[in-house]
Amino acid sequence: MRLLANENVPRQSVEFLENAGHDVYWLRRQAPGISDETALALAQQENRTVLTLDKDFAALALQLRLPAASGIT
Repeated sequence: MRLLANENVPRQSVEFLENAGHDVYWLRRQAPGISDETALALAQQENRTVLTLDKDFAALALQLRLPAASGIT
């Protein structure tokens, strides 16, 4: 599975997913400080499901009119 983990996702969770064979793009490691809008655009462009602890990501996705196939968990 291709995932984009927000900066607030714990390291242990990211490492667990990577060790299970998932392709995880972790913002804290690979793009710290990018905006939520840029993170969502990156996830959509790379066909990644967003993992986040932020409750505002779903509202932002609706505001940006991202397709429903763009997963946010």
